[in-house]
Amino acid sequence: MESNLYVEERGNPEDSTIIFLHGLLGSSRNWRSVTKSLSEKYHTLCFDLPNHGKSLHEEESTVQKMAKSIHAELVQRGVSQFSLCGHSLGGKVAMKMACDYSQGIKKLLVVDIAPRDYPADHHLPTLMALADLDLIGFTKRKEVDEALAEKIPNWAFRQFLLTNLGSKEGRFAWIPNLNGLISSIKSLSSNPLNQNDLFEGPSLFLRGGKSGYVRSEHFDEIKRYFPTAEIKTLTEAGHDLHVEDRKGFVAIFRKFLDV
Repeated sequence: MESNLYVEERGNPEDSTIIFLHGLLGSSRNWRSVTKSLSEKYHTLCFDLPNHGKSLHEEESTVQKMAKSIHAELVQRGVSQFSLCGHSLGGKVAMKMACDYSQGIKKLLVVDIAPRDYPADHHLPTLMALADLDLIGFTKRKEVDEALAEKIPNWAFRQFLLTNLGSKEGRFAWIPNLNGLISSIKSLSSNPLNQNDLFEGPSLFLRGGKSGYVRSEHFDEIKRYFPTAEIKTLTEAGHDLHVEDRKGFVAIFRKFLDV
């Protein structure tokens, strides 16, 4: 049976498995450095979320559907026990999977996101800037970068976004399903958990000290759904803490896995 989801796999399948899920407009490649450092001891599977990377495109994109799709892929692969790590949007999917399929999950690491509603208009300007850019006529990546600079002045953020630039029939094209993400952004930005959702297994919420995504006033909300959760901070990192402080991230993750 052909899969609708793209997965990067590393390590020995006989070892303990860790599932990695990326954030909005990311892809499985965002976890490559982390998984390379873990693959000697762990079997890792990094997914492209639906409407991202090389995975399926669909009109409606919800956290709940993503969680269901990824779990179905794991069942198809015969992966019944695993630890789960998700960043931002991927963290929401990981939280939903933990609550819905708790028996199979050994440990849960949620990276810089909380089980709460976030403003949908935070990401919409970025999605619209990409979707509104007419790529016809561009022949160099630098030209696309310069064209985006007016609406997205942050150079580092633009370079991240440009990882989504691919080609189709010899022309530049965006890899993600931008229209699908735009139409779904309100749902993707909301709290994906239901009132009675609960995961009582080992969980760690790791936030960036320079990020505002998870603040102290959100701790009670985390504990409501994840009563055993530890909450830790990488003080010098922002939202993309697994990139900004990879060494610190891996050290904390290894310790959590080994307990």
